[in-house]
Order: sequence, then C-alpha cells, then structure tokens
Amino acid sequence: MNILFLSIFAGIGLIYLLIGLFYSRGIKTNEDYFLAGRNLGLFPLTFTLIATQVGGGMMLGTAAESYKVGYFGIFYTLGMSLGFLALGLGVASKLRSFNVVTTAQLFEFKYNSVFLRKVASFISIITMFGLLCAQVVASRSVLIALGLSNDIVLIAFWLIVIFYTMIGGLRAVAATDTAQIVFLLFVFSVLFLKTLFAEPSNFFTFSSFIARQKVFSSSSFSFLTLFPVIFNPMMFSLIEQDLAQRFFSAKTKKIAAISAIIASIFLLIFSFIPVYFGMKANLTSLFLLEGANPLIVTISLVANKFFLSLIVSAIAAAVISTADSLLCAISSNICQDFDFPFIKMKKINFSKVITLIVGLLAVLVAYFSNDIIGLLIQSYELSISCLFIPFIFSYFKKRLNKNAAGLSMLLGLFGFFIFRIIVVPFPKELLSITLSLIGYFVGENFLNK
Repeated sequence: MNILFLSIFAGIGLIYLLIGLFYSRGIKTNEDYFLAGRNLGLFPLTFTLIATQVGGGMMLGTAAESYKVGYFGIFYTLGMSLGFLALGLGVASKLRSFNVVTTAQLFEFKYNSVFLRKVASFISIITMFGLLCAQVVASRSVLIALGLSNDIVLIAFWLIVIFYTMIGGLRAVAATDTAQIVFLLFVFSVLFLKTLFAEPSNFFTFSSFIARQKVFSSSSFSFLTLFPVIFNPMMFSLIEQDLAQRFFSAKTKKIAAISAIIASIFLLIFSFIPVYFGMKANLTSLFLLEGANPLIVTISLVANKFFLSLIVSAIAAAVISTADSLLCAISSNICQDFDFPFIKMKKINFSKVITLIVGLLAVLVAYFSNDIIGLLIQSYELSISCLFIPFIFSYFKKRLNKNAAGLSMLLGLFGFFIFRIIVVPFPKELLSITLSLIGYFVGENFLNK
C-alpha cells in the first residue's frame, strides 16, 4: 500500500508542479504573485477559502480531538464556520474595499503608524508560522500511521509544496486548491457514506448521540479547555492574513461575501466526517501507535488498499491546501510590510526566496511538537490577544487613534503571557481581549493623538 500511496501522491505532486510552472508565466509583479491580480471569481475564491481551513487541523486534529472528547471534537471547525459566517455578513466586503495587500497595512492606512504596521505584521507572521508548523506535524502523523516514518519521505513531501507555491504564487495556490477540495470531497464522501450505511444504528440520531457521548469521560475536557477550541479560530478568522489575502484578491465585494458564507456551510457539514472516524476509533478500542492519527488508522480497517491510498492522498492534499496558503501569506507579510534595502534582486524573486526559506524553517521547527490542535490554538491566541481589538475598530471606525491601537496591542500581549502564569477560573482568551479593549479606550480617551 505504501508504494501505491507514494505513486499516487508522486503523480499528484507532479501535477501541482506543472500548475505552478504554468501560472508562473503570468506573474510580473508582487500584486500578481500575492493577490492573483485581484481577479478571483466566485468558484475559485470559494474553493481556496475552504482549502485554507480543510487541512491538518480540521481533518486530523478534529479526528484526534473526537477520539478523546467525542462529538465535542467538532468545536474547532464550528469556530471556523462561525468566523466565516461573520465574514460573509459584512467583514469580507469591508476587507475587499481596502486597497491593501496585508492586514497589517491597515495600521498604516487607518492608524497612520508605520511602526504599528510592522509590529502587527510580526505578530501575524509568528501566528501563521505556528499554524504552518501544525500542518507539518499533521503530515508527519499521516506518514507514521502508514508506517512511513522515514524523514526523507516527509522532506520530499514538503519540498513539493514549497516549490510550487514559490514559483506560482496565489494563482497557483488557488488552482491547486480547487483540484484538492474536489478530490477530497469525492473520496471522503464515498467512504463516509459506505461506512455509515454499514452501522447497525444511525450514528447521528439524538438517542445515539447521548449514548455514545457517555463513553467519553468528562474528566478529559471542561469549559476552560473547550472554549478556546471554538473561540480562537472564530475570532482569528476575522483578522487572519491568509483569509484576508483571498478577500483582497476577489473581483468584487459581493463575491467576497458570498464565498465566505458558502465556505461556512461547507466546513460545518464536512467536519462530521473526521468527527465520525475519530469517535469510531475510540468506540472500537483501536490501538494507536504514538504519533499516529485515529482517522488514518480507522480508515485503514474499512478500505481496501487502493481506496486507502486515495484517502491518504486526499488527506495529504488537505494538508497541502492549508499549508500553501499560509506560506503565501507569511511571505506576503515579510515582503510587503518590511524594507530590505540591502537586497538587490527583483522584488518578485526576493518574494520567492522568502517563501522557500519560510517553508524549510517550518519543516525544521515542527519536529519539536506532536499536538496539532494545541499548536493551532496557541498560535491563534497570540494574534487574537494583541490584534483583534484594533483590527475590528479599523474595519468600521473612521476616526482612529494610533495610541489607542498601540496600548491595546501592548495590554493584549501582557494578557497573553500573564494568564499563562496566573491560573484563573475564566477563559484566558476573553481576559486578554478584555485587557486589549481597556487599553484601546484608555489610549483613545486619555492619551494625546
């Protein structure tokens, strides 16, 4: 099966590289590279929005959480879905109306502060780098479950992702995202329906819900542990650079809004698949190797070798679909928000070099973690604590004070660290945002403009 999987994925990888080479021919400026010429239509935008989230976090992380906490494993995707809904109801249109390349540029455009723009960009880069590392961890768990723990295979996997993203930019990412999501949806829908119909009773009836959820010990989760799983992705989606980058690239504000709503509905429905397989692994007492993912192990017991290879390739494609968007977004922040006067090469070539370096660093750093959802949630929390409040005010308020934004970011950062030291009986994410909000109002009303 391993040879079959490697053969299928090698073929997919070759297609991705050809797509990258094809779209690289039309790239002449950084706007072409990072924003696809601001010309994405409804379908490519919708697919690439979905692809930013249907990655290792949703598929493998949700299955791993459902293995531990049952139906509550859906909380991560529910948070993303609610965030997309908020985007579709107004925020996405607002983002499209700004003539910027990165969300951090709003701190210069709206708050008139180059310094705050650079600080915001730096925080966004750290956050997205953590999310990117989570995708590497997810891909490693897939390979371990298949018995492919060889580092050479993992590195080759990521070199393909890095290279086609590097040469093709957002146009290539959007094109491959469409193919990845269609492929993923087909193979998982077929497998899910086949497996579900073989169940002796309906898995998703209310009575079945209650009975099955009782199997999962309540001591393994609580309000304080589950709250950030839904809250952080929901809030972060409103300020996330790789999502905003797509809305900046939309043809119109209407297309941006409609795409976000469609993506919201799709994510919520599709998330029941990893929830189902994660719970099934626990309910059937499957043995898992350390670092292996219950989604892969469960599927390996119900699918033949060929279909299992297709499924694993689809999961790998899901991981890639999130990773390439993060790579592109991180590079956009670095190249658009910071000056490099000592670099003599063309801007477009420099952007490609940065993409390569960021991708290789993520592969290296990811070796120090195995917790997919934990890595995602902690990465989200940093940006939410520091940037959420000043970003939201910049979307809808005309007269803005840079001192308010600066103090808001500072107190949010203080909350991010202090509530990791001091144990409180409330969600630390809410407390950090509250501190940030207090900082904003103090800065706006008591500090000179």
